Amino acid sequence: MKKTIALLLAVIMMTSAFTSCGDEYSDNLAYPVVDKPTYMIYYGEVNDYVVKNAQKYDIAILHPRMGNLTREQVAEIQSAGTKVLGYIAVGEDLRTAGKTAEEMLEDKRFTGDGTGPKVDARAEGETSLAAADIKGMTSPGGAGYASYYLDDNDRDGKPDFNPYFTCAYTNIGDPEWYKVLDSMMFDGEDNVPGIREILTTDYGRGLGCDGLFLDTVDTCAPNAYTADDDPGKTRFEWTAPGAKDFMATVKQNYPDKLICQNRGLFFYNHLLEHYRYSPRASVDYLFYESYMLDSNPTQLYNESFFADNKYNQMPKLAVEASCSDGFTVLSLGYAEAPEKYALKETLAGDSSKGVNTLRMEIQEAEVVAGFSHYITDGSVTMINDFVMNNRIETDDYPPLWSSVYNNSTEWPPHEPEPRVGICAAEPTKGGALVFWDVALDQTGVTYVLYYRDKPFDFAADPELKESHKMILEPTITEAYAEGQYDALPYQAEVTGLESGTTYYMVIRAVDKSEAHNREKNTVYQTVTPK
Repeated sequence: MKKTIALLLAVIMMTSAFTSCGDEYSDNLAYPVVDKPTYMIYYGEVNDYVVKNAQKYDIAILHPRMGNLTREQVAEIQSAGTKVLGYIAVGEDLRTAGKTAEEMLEDKRFTGDGTGPKVDARAEGETSLAAADIKGMTSPGGAGYASYYLDDNDRDGKPDFNPYFTCAYTNIGDPEWYKVLDSMMFDGEDNVPGIREILTTDYGRGLGCDGLFLDTVDTCAPNAYTADDDPGKTRFEWTAPGAKDFMATVKQNYPDKLICQNRGLFFYNHLLEHYRYSPRASVDYLFYESYMLDSNPTQLYNESFFADNKYNQMPKLAVEASCSDGFTVLSLGYAEAPEKYALKETLAGDSSKGVNTLRMEIQEAEVVAGFSHYITDGSVTMINDFVMNNRIETDDYPPLWSSVYNNSTEWPPHEPEPRVGICAAEPTKGGALVFWDVALDQTGVTYVLYYRDKPFDFAADPELKESHKMILEPTITEAYAEGQYDALPYQAEVTGLESGTTYYMVIRAVDKSEAHNREKNTVYQTVTPK
């Protein structure tokens, strides 16, 4: 990945119990090394200046329609080794922006088979997503529209619209909607580029991008996420299972292309039923908007929302990212605070007043959470190199243990109590199942099991050299997948042990930097294989 000069002088203070560096001891295990990607996102007109800036990054997320993007521009950016992801809205129909429901009836593109708009087909009082029909049923208020438009907000027989962006909501999982999204064309009557035009070089403008940036996934959020009196309420949770199918279909049809999912964090929260329909296996990047700095211009940031992001959401995402089919998290902050903070001016290099705030933003997102970060303005049109020039390139600290279990009953939530190292071990025939929680690090985490058939002497052998060692391949526990509140997320199987022999086991976290920084917890469990 492209390297930059690290200007950020602030570092995280760790407790002495967890400050060990990777050059103290080499155990010859093949630890992975991760070099986090740099990225930029830009929704404005693409010109030579934008192209040259995009070439500095590993990933460039661009808006083909608003950017008036061409194949030549994409190819020039790609010539520097940069991956280009093209924006596409999947939970709303951008072609309907500014149109009325009546005007849609006059256009065959929006009438389709006439069976829409659709509503939730589940029986009254049924809340399970497993009972949902992926296509829904025709609205009791009437029909005449394409099957993929939705009418759950008022059931008046007309498509529901996002009141802020004036686009009709869509059922992401309706196969007919996929066909439309795949075939839409920039220079035709749609004036919106589709999947095929964005990803290939022989359809429409043939942009030949490296992947898709899927926006408006939040259309299928849990119904409880918006109140009944919210102008932007959505009652479309029943479409969530289809969203997973949609992303799998994109991957199947374009196997060499990348998928970046914008938000839709509910798919990665095991306490929600949406987790059972997680599209993780199809997603290469998860995009986390407003992790700390949000787009509200009336405040620096919302401390309560940030606490929820950091103490509830982030550890759960770290679990998903570390799975064998996990993803990389790209996070975004907005320099939209009140003028007295001068965040935009600082981002543009015209002031230094907001430097400490912006650097704190980078530290929280990149160092503490381990995300790849970028900062822009609310319109996503402010080209800048602030994060690239201020990110901490070196990882000098070992991972810190955290937890997906937060027993906070107050708002905002407090930091979860860490569940350090190995938390449980169960005997199996000639082996054991070991269980543990999540650790956090700037460059990601590898989990290592140390085991022996006699007690550890942590004082005489702090590196546990006199132990067998193995890198664990974590899988999600059944209890976690089923939504148990205090469940441990990870498990791994250990084989080749002697039946009837008692083993002592420790799990330690090692980061994925070149230094392989290790923490040295002394928590152990005993287990006697069957």
